[in-house]
Amino acid sequence: MTKCVLIAYGSRYGCTEEVSQEIGKALEKEGLSVSLVNLELSKNVPDIKNFDGVLVGSGIKIGKWTKETDNFLKKNKMQFNNKIMGLYACCGLAMEDAEKAKKMYVEDKMEKLGIEAELFDAFPGKSILSDFDLSNPKIGFIERKIIEQAAKAQAKDNKPIKIDEKWKDDPKGLNQIRSFASKFAELVESK
Repeated sequence: MTKCVLIAYGSRYGCTEEVSQEIGKALEKEGLSVSLVNLELSKNVPDIKNFDGVLVGSGIKIGKWTKETDNFLKKNKMQFNNKIMGLYACCGLAMEDAEKAKKMYVEDKMEKLGIEAELFDAFPGKSILSDFDLSNPKIGFIERKIIEQAAKAQAKDNKPIKIDEKWKDDPKGLNQIRSFASKFAELVESK
């Protein structure tokens, strides 16, 4: 019987959605059935009791998970004890210091909520300022101006972005994302 995984996520500017989709594709290649749910858009979130594994991911803004993912974790934290659980965050800090981002945004979240995940990680947000789609309605006026000014300053100074050695040859973190998914698939299959 095919094992089922729920990927529930909240995406600020599209990065977490892209990462979640990539994880979903990798899990399906491993033979798992995947339900992908954007918690910001979906009113009907499937009951996690119907899944063998649950992955929850969020974009980070001002050091916080999206409201929807945070509420989902709080609401379901008692049910996670019977599931293979994974958490991930997408944030700009991961581009510069992957371990610090993982600690600040994932490990601290687990500790605060009393959740234990078998697997967790932090992936880069948009790798360069030009990756942002400034027509995205989720990017507010002030955020848009900050991104535009930062991009101009970066171009003017011609300073390279500081990149964690982990992402040097893979700035979007695709190899790490696929590895994360493969490890999660192994955990689910072994249960």
